[in-house]
Amino acid sequence: MPEWQERLTRDTRPSIRAEHDLRYAAAGPLIARAPVWIDLGCGAGVAAADALGESFAGHAVLVDVSQDALDEAAANVHAGTLTTLRADLSAAADVASVRDAAEEAGRDGCVTCFEVVEHLPTFVPVLELMLELSADLGYTVVLSVPNDAFWALENPFHETMWGDGAFEELRRLLPAGHVVARQVPLTGSAVVLDEGDGELTAPPVAVGAERVPSHFLAAFGPRAHELAPRAFVAAADLDGQRTWERQRESQLAFHEAELIELRDYVHDLERRLGARPPEPAAQEGPAGKTEAAEQV
Repeated sequence: MPEWQERLTRDTRPSIRAEHDLRYAAAGPLIARAPVWIDLGCGAGVAAADALGESFAGHAVLVDVSQDALDEAAANVHAGTLTTLRADLSAAADVASVRDAAEEAGRDGCVTCFEVVEHLPTFVPVLELMLELSADLGYTVVLSVPNDAFWALENPFHETMWGDGAFEELRRLLPAGHVVARQVPLTGSAVVLDEGDGELTAPPVAVGAERVPSHFLAAFGPRAHELAPRAFVAAADLDGQRTWERQRESQLAFHEAELIELRDYVHDLERRLGARPPEPAAQEGPAGKTEAAEQV
């Protein structure tokens, strides 16, 4: 059964957290040296906090449609100064408020927009915003979209489908000189030498060019060339993985019990309204055990 968790938390499966952390780590140098950082669709700020730590001393503008998520992000993300802004990025009026906040914050900043575009019924307003911030205020933008060819499942929370063709159409709307990257999930292990200083360094990772990416990334603006290839390697967190598995099993059992209770309630209501025949009487089987009559 696929797990559709569209908002990252501390309890998210470790491999998914690593995937989100990597995107922010790739944009980390752009963010760290910018006076202003605008994170569109910031969520709870977990991945950004993990990847950036306390390296950003400028002004952060965190934008999300959920006030609860913004409250969590404000507590998780470290910045010199911080502003939260609740906005629907598919609504022109809300996008205008983000533009006003950017103009007030200053020029030459950085915008990140990860795991956002596919959730919007129309991404035209937010794309126009990012293009304007880059052209008029000198912002560098880094955005991502998923590759549905990798997942091979339709996500019920996504408003639009993305693949090579759709991403190519998006690229045609971006300014000249933009940079493209592809995120490829990895699995494996590493042999590292113990240098005696307590730190174990993994060797470089080679990725085959034929691998299907899980996400497409694009960067544009004055510092887009600073987006560099990067691999995020974390030691296997068996405790974290097992905790996630137990929590998921518990949640599935709870929801299954809810569905059974709801089904029984609906059946009882149908019987009361005469829309469902009464349950068959129990019959005694050949071994003397009570068994329900077969229902047609």
